[in-house]
Amino acid sequence: MAWGSVFVGRHTGIAPKNGGAYREALVGQPKFINPIFSSINDVDADLVTLLYSGLFRYDTNQNLVPDIAESFTVSPDLKTFTITLRPAMRWSDSKSLTANDVIFTIETIQNPEVGSPLLPAFAGVKTTKVDEATIKFTLTEPFANFLNTLTVGIIPEHIWSEINPTNFKLAKYNLQTIGSGPWKFEKMLKNEAGAVQSYTLSPNYNYYGKKPYLGSVEFKFLDSYNEAVGLLKSQTADAVSFLPSNLKEKIGSKNFNLYKFLLPQTTAIFLNSDQKSELKELDLRRALTMAINRDQLISDVYGTDAVSSDSPLPSFEAGYQAAKKNLYDEKAANDLLDKKWKHIEPENYFKLRQAEELKNRQSEIDATIAANSSTPEVASSTIKQINSEVNQKIRAEMNSDQLFYRADGNNILEIELTLVDNAEYIKAGDTIASFWRKIGLPTTIHTVSAYQVNREVIKTRSYQALLYGEITGADLDLFPFWHSSQVDYPGLNLARYINRNADKLLEDARLTLDDSKRLKLYEQFQTILEDDDPAIFLFTPYHYMAIAKNIKGVNLNTLVNSSDRYRELNDWYIKTKWQWKK
Repeated sequence: MAWGSVFVGRHTGIAPKNGGAYREALVGQPKFINPIFSSINDVDADLVTLLYSGLFRYDTNQNLVPDIAESFTVSPDLKTFTITLRPAMRWSDSKSLTANDVIFTIETIQNPEVGSPLLPAFAGVKTTKVDEATIKFTLTEPFANFLNTLTVGIIPEHIWSEINPTNFKLAKYNLQTIGSGPWKFEKMLKNEAGAVQSYTLSPNYNYYGKKPYLGSVEFKFLDSYNEAVGLLKSQTADAVSFLPSNLKEKIGSKNFNLYKFLLPQTTAIFLNSDQKSELKELDLRRALTMAINRDQLISDVYGTDAVSSDSPLPSFEAGYQAAKKNLYDEKAANDLLDKKWKHIEPENYFKLRQAEELKNRQSEIDATIAANSSTPEVASSTIKQINSEVNQKIRAEMNSDQLFYRADGNNILEIELTLVDNAEYIKAGDTIASFWRKIGLPTTIHTVSAYQVNREVIKTRSYQALLYGEITGADLDLFPFWHSSQVDYPGLNLARYINRNADKLLEDARLTLDDSKRLKLYEQFQTILEDDDPAIFLFTPYHYMAIAKNIKGVNLNTLVNSSDRYRELNDWYIKTKWQWKK
């Protein structure tokens, strides 16, 4: 009997078993769970990753590999890409997935009436059907990394062709999805106001690849991370993604594992001279850059949960060496500004502001005088009240730690910093404002929601300075972020930077498959960028995901984008069984 137990112990082991429900708390709301819209909303992008497949995807080593594509060829001039689909591909409703669906998806993105933010990525791309399983993509210009663009999810023609392009964003299929990914839509629950409270997925058994172990995945949508942490503590959620660093200590290690990872992301301050004309002056842009102590900023806001960055490329990118120019030097920053903007004492600043504010309210004062011509004492009292309001407003906005201000004549030097309304960015904004006050610039912090920042700020470029994190992706293509053709929405050139020499380097980088050559081109680009200082590069933050310890098979490390944390969700499991070892 003993020898039998030894034999069984040596030749059996615990293995994953199908079943079990995984529940994750997400902060935000799903709006368009549709690949052609999802890039502007993190929650949508997360769900799209699970519900849809693209022609290509990234593996665990960040290598581009075929997804619903089976094979491909590329012409020597890098302008023609021919893709062959896997055989017998099907949608979650069991309809066949063919070349028609791929062509329909690309042409839908290219249709301006649809309003897809992906339109610039496919501008000038011609799609041709070779046969039911083969598509030819023809570009107007060579692009070595075009296949990376084809990670976008494919949508079903038999569903979406029945909908007028102008009504795409109103269609129920943006929530009740039909896709070809490893998961399919099962059900959702809305509250009385119409907001989605939960969204449940089940395995898509028409998926070509490995089927999930988990029996279901439920997402619960919340307004704040404090609420999400509350669900973890009450054990009504198994995980929270992108947990702010200030809350990670509230997650007990007894029941949860805390996973730490980096994204190819750089957080920077993008300077927009179209909204603030003074930012056209290089001395001011350079002074703003040199006034910021990155090490102190990271320490104050993130502790050890971020790494310093002085480049548009992620700081951890192997083989890339950014030049060390324009780093922290408060004295040099003040010296640059002294050339034009003179020091003024706080009381002189107060008087200039007072005159400016009263000028803005002059029409109100004139109306008060006119309306009370027969009762001058009433007019006088009202004017005194206006003066008092102006004085109180200015005093409230003046910081006690700002020892001096700057002005060119009566033109006060000041700036507004726009940022997303979350605890870390607000703290970062306050710290940055304290640095800029030391060189004489009063700084107003303007906060917007994560939803507003895309629709109301980035889309219209309505900011003087914007604190924002950009994810470059696995192919490290800087063209969408810095080429002059991308200065307007939906381009991502947030600094509205224009330099023809820089453009040429970005264009050349798109023409090579050689990573080392591309990095050398980017080093030359970085030199030009540092000479112009259109943005202030700050840091790359670490991200955290808390997952219950009973969830097994989790493997998170450096990801291509935030949604890639689900890349290996098919390998996650809860239930186990004994089985013979192979």
